[in-house]
Amino acid sequence: MAIELNPPFAAAYCGFGDSLAYEGRYDEAMDKFDKAIELSPNDPQRWAFLTYGSLALIFKQDFVAALAWAKKASEVPNCQYWTIAHTAVALAYLDRPDEARRSVENLLSENPAFTTAYAKEKLFYLQRPVHCQLYSEGLEMAGVPAA
Repeated sequence: MAIELNPPFAAAYCGFGDSLAYEGRYDEAMDKFDKAIELSPNDPQRWAFLTYGSLALIFKQDFVAALAWAKKASEVPNCQYWTIAHTAVALAYLDRPDEARRSVENLLSENPAFTTAYAKEKLFYLQRPVHCQLYSEGLEMAGVPAA
């Protein structure tokens, strides 16, 4: 409905993409993230559009693309620590352990409280066990502390 009422509202496309990703509709989700970025390429929340896209690609297990999206998000000056967490997960699954550990160091520098338990608590809305497990295992492989 938000898109119907305000078709150029980029954040609505991002939210729609996010919802589609949680339902396992990854390609449709990525179309929505692309649309959000197209509509508002200089949006201060562009880091979020890219970071949510990265998470959708992690769920899709396209770790190369997930890493590319996370790297783009990290170029936005106000990006948040989730961008670094997604980078670490993608690198871990790509079997790039040294880079994953460096990402974890950066992540803990940004958010010293970040642990796998913290991530599970913050990602409470993930309803698919496969998503929770995939992300948690990626954090563990990257070297994020358990608690």
